[in-house]
Amino acid sequence: MSETNRYGLSRDIPSSVKKQVRQACSFGCVVCGQIPYDYDHLRIPFADAREHDPDDIVLLCDACHRRKTAHILSTDMILLAMKHRTAAQSPTRFKLSALKHDFCVSWAGNLIEANKNVILVDGVPILSFAPTDNPLEPILISGSFSDRYGNVVCEIDQNEFLAKSASLGDLTVVSNRFTFRMPDGKIALQYSLSDSILDIKDIFHTKNDAYVYGKNGRLQVGNLFRGAALENCEFYACDIAISVASTVERLDFSNVDMSRFPFGEAVGNVHSKNAVAIRIRGNAAFNVSSTMRYEWA
Repeated sequence: MSETNRYGLSRDIPSSVKKQVRQACSFGCVVCGQIPYDYDHLRIPFADAREHDPDDIVLLCDACHRRKTAHILSTDMILLAMKHRTAAQSPTRFKLSALKHDFCVSWAGNLIEANKNVILVDGVPILSFAPTDNPLEPILISGSFSDRYGNVVCEIDQNEFLAKSASLGDLTVVSNRFTFRMPDGKIALQYSLSDSILDIKDIFHTKNDAYVYGKNGRLQVGNLFRGAALENCEFYACDIAISVASTVERLDFSNVDMSRFPFGEAVGNVHSKNAVAIRIRGNAAFNVSSTMRYEWA
């Protein structure tokens, strides 16, 4: 396949144009909201295009692109779908339709087995897991990720990942890596996804002053007064791996230096068969048990 068309236009769409197209399509297929997707020249085919016009490029998933190519889906219907999708701020969707039975989650390099509730913030799970009898979906994942301002950027409903476009500045999907950015350009959430692991690389989930912050292979969890920093830890068969409680109703994390938050450290610890492996409460003194479980009574 030629890298340029008859007018010498390269197939490589400039990154600035791609971003405009993603935002215009609410970060998913303009018809159904699914990802992954391709960038498709709509009214003027690429072969006849003289420029990469962001007003004439849309995001189409493989299925919708095939329908367009087969003339089942018309240009007029795609444009109508685009108007409706933009006006409704529709969510972007990705269905993880098959999972391995030993599916797990890596939180900035800390491995947590998919067992019941992984991390609770004020009693609400960021992620929870429900077993099923379906061999293709032995586990159903549900949960919600927020950004540093407490805005929900990604929800998961029984293995369907939903991006909340109204809270986002951008969402990119490169291979199996999903990167959610806030309107100011900062990363709100980044993960890689496969049928065996949800690998969270970058996260800053907050509620009031409680936080779950992960970056560069280090996970910090806590609140304004207490916290724990984890590296290369593993959690198996725990009802709840980590539980964090807030202490104040609101804390602005806009320009917070996370290295200045108080925390105890755990490196390379293995937790198994705990009701709650790490618990961070909002009052009194800091204690570390012999099994490296953090407790604030």
